[in-house]
Amino acid sequence: MDPEWGSPDDAFMLMCIRRASLDACWARATSTVTANLKRASRDTLEGSFRTPMQGDEMVPLLGWAHLEDRVGMSPAILSLVASLRPGLYAEHLQVASVRKTRSWYSNAYRAGAGYQRDTIYSRGSNFVVATTSPTDGPWFTNFMKGLKLRQGEIVMQDHPFTSPIVLALDKVCELYWTRVLSVQDKTDVEDFMVYVLMEFCGDLRGEEVTLLSLKGVLAFWHSTTVADVPFVMLTLHGRFKGETGLRWHCIPIPINTKSKLPVLKWFTRALRRRTEGQGRVKGWFFADDALKRRKMSYYEPMLQDHLQTVREDHKGVILDDLDLEGFSLRRSGRSGAHTEATNNRVPIDVITTMGRWRKRELARGTQPGMPMVQVYLRVRNAVPTLLAFASDF
Repeated sequence: MDPEWGSPDDAFMLMCIRRASLDACWARATSTVTANLKRASRDTLEGSFRTPMQGDEMVPLLGWAHLEDRVGMSPAILSLVASLRPGLYAEHLQVASVRKTRSWYSNAYRAGAGYQRDTIYSRGSNFVVATTSPTDGPWFTNFMKGLKLRQGEIVMQDHPFTSPIVLALDKVCELYWTRVLSVQDKTDVEDFMVYVLMEFCGDLRGEEVTLLSLKGVLAFWHSTTVADVPFVMLTLHGRFKGETGLRWHCIPIPINTKSKLPVLKWFTRALRRRTEGQGRVKGWFFADDALKRRKMSYYEPMLQDHLQTVREDHKGVILDDLDLEGFSLRRSGRSGAHTEATNNRVPIDVITTMGRWRKRELARGTQPGMPMVQVYLRVRNAVPTLLAFASDF
């Protein structure tokens, strides 16, 4: 239907159409657009002098006479409307969040009438889908690129942990552990320090830590902690990002590090609490009273509380201009591990192996459903190399 002049809604929609069209146009560099325009003007001018061609015989017809959406203007308008919402780190949503509109629209399109119009080209286990979804077309792709170029992007990474920060957390938590009387409080601080040490020494994302298996840790505890080069074998079980099926992953972290990180102390306390205090020898290592796996969000407030104490009692460990909210159990440990390893000149192949420990082509890669013992046997020969990652922390 035609727009109703004087209608605020229609005026806003026309503004969105214009904005989306400009974003799609300026997905190309200014120099490219300028050069194309100059070339088009010169080509058509010379063509009209030297040949009988005129007008649309030289230039494709621009515009479309029918009122319909052929390029994906509807999802583009929805994306622009979404971009006006308040953001977390900026005044409005950033492109990384806006693009979720494209995702749900594309999925809805394929789940609806558009599904029957897809063509699938297949060869062996690989296939390519030819779709009529407008969000996969060149115009919408250019629109999203132009939107990103116009808005820019503010990247807010978590502040990294460092060895001094982890050691200061150890001192704060040790003092807290000796003063509290509640069994639950002692358990929480033990679990928190194990969480931090696993992230930092094992190069793990925060959400991966809670996949630790109590039975797996106990299975290899004695043989690994009394080895010539003692270590703790982390045994994680679950479905990881980018993988299919449930898998075991075995990750060794050293007990003896250059800065004397208290790995053995906190793991020993946490294991004793489970085996002797709770009578547990299997299930999730991080579990609630109902033995369900705890979420990372349970420990996040503890991090902020303990870091505040570190700032107050251990001056200089955390820079004064750093916002404590920038630290998170989700990425601070992994980010700090990479930085620390690089500063300590750990070989790049070791850093790569630890950082990509889920990939099948590495020593620890596993097939879905492979028993934990078989995974451990495959990892055992690579332990000396993997321990080199955190030994200098």
